[in-house]
Amino acid sequence: MVVHEYCNCYVIRKISLKISKIYDNALKTSGLKITQYAILKYISILKKTNLKNLSTTMDYNRSTLGRNIRILERRKLIRFNKGKDKREVEIIITNDGIKIFKIARKSWKNINDQISKNLGKNKIKMLGEILNDNIL
Repeated sequence: MVVHEYCNCYVIRKISLKISKIYDNALKTSGLKITQYAILKYISILKKTNLKNLSTTMDYNRSTLGRNIRILERRKLIRFNKGKDKREVEIIITNDGIKIFKIARKSWKNINDQISKNLGKNKIKMLGEILNDNIL
């Protein structure tokens, strides 16, 4: 069967999967996936946060974020503290989390720089424009 229609969604999803695998491979020494790296990065920037704030800041689905948060907690890279409100839980990066994040950051920077170099400034600019553009 030959398909003559071009599907932008399909192509973008394939690119996303391919890029995610490249970053995941680069981060292997840290034991993190790219999604977990991003979460640790935001937690380290925010210092103290909660699931709702982190979800909003990262523009992540709360259930996806929650699954990754539990993995990071099991690995003792983050911890939970009771917030001011009993229903609120603060998420804080641990010392082990900081160590792993620093290891991952070097790997992330290397692969990110390599991909940026391979894409070139024009394609990187175009990706940013696509991301920030309201298509519909």
